Amino acid sequence: MGGKKRRNRRAAAIALENQGDILAKQTAAQDAYDADLAALRGMEATDFYKDLSYQGYADNVQGVQATPMGQLFTGEVATLDDAKGYRDNLKTASAFTTDVAGLARGADTGLSNVFNNLQVSTAGAEFAAQEADQSLAASQNLIAQTGGGGATALAAAASKSKAGIAADIDRQVKQNEMLRAQGEQGLQRDLLAQGNLASQFDLGQQQFNQSARQQAGMFNAQAINQAERFAAESANQFALADFGAQNNMEQFNKSASNTQSLADFQTRANVNSQNATATNAALAEDAKSTAAMDLAKAAGATDAQSNQYDIQANLLDISTNALSEIDAVAAENQAVIDLGRMSKRSGISKFFSKGGGGLKALGTATGFAFGGAGGAALGNKLAS
Repeated sequence: MGGKKRRNRRAAAIALENQGDILAKQTAAQDAYDADLAALRGMEATDFYKDLSYQGYADNVQGVQATPMGQLFTGEVATLDDAKGYRDNLKTASAFTTDVAGLARGADTGLSNVFNNLQVSTAGAEFAAQEADQSLAASQNLIAQTGGGGATALAAAASKSKAGIAADIDRQVKQNEMLRAQGEQGLQRDLLAQGNLASQFDLGQQQFNQSARQQAGMFNAQAINQAERFAAESANQFALADFGAQNNMEQFNKSASNTQSLADFQTRANVNSQNATATNAALAEDAKSTAAMDLAKAAGATDAQSNQYDIQANLLDISTNALSEIDAVAAENQAVIDLGRMSKRSGISKFFSKGGGGLKALGTATGFAFGGAGGAALGNKLAS
């Protein structure tokens, strides 16, 4: 226990020798901290944008002046003469007819009806009647020989046979009449065909001659009409071409004059517009450049002031750290001195009980008194 006290007293003696230098450093650190804090508190922020104003140029804007346009001209329409016609000189073709008076008709053709004198044939009917009479006579003889009846039936059969013969004769008569009518109809048709055939060549020749004369007349009329129409169309086309040429020349001259006037007008208008545009662009660029320069100056001044504040704040942080470090050193040095002083007191051994609990408590209390929580921890460490 005595050796530990001696060590504490030696440590206290060393601490007393360093105390003056530590206190001087502590005082200098405190002065630097106070000065930096005062300087930081004394800084005032300046609004470098408050005096800036809008740089306008509306009062100096150059407007475009209206450019008068020269007089425009219109072309005069030429007069077109009346169209040349050819209706009064048209030629017409004469129509020719064919003569059919020579055609043969009726008995002049020399044709006749070959069925006109047909005769009824009675030979077959007479032969049939004879056979019937013979058959009837044979039947009567047979009946007379046998003594039987049947005379009435024989008479009826004979009558029927006679009736069949009469019907056959009537059929032939009707057939002859029908053939005679058909022959008459064919005769009339043949008479007409013969007459037409007989004069067909003459008629065809007449038609050919008439057609040739009509075609010659139509050709001559068409040639004359085409010549008249060509002459009239040529005259009209020449007049129309001359009319179009005069109008085109008039329109070309007036259009050229109007085009020149319009070009001069557009040139003057474009020059005025370009001058006004260039002037307004220069004014706008000047106003924009001035405003940009003012903003740049204000921004630069603001950044410089902000940098100064940051520098001063950093200086305060440095002085604060330096003051904290020297305060911790001073507290530690004072704790060593106080520990050495307590080691010289009588009966102090009772305070330092077994296990060193009293020394630790004293170190903690001393460190807290000088350096707060950090000093308490340092005193506790030294006591240990």
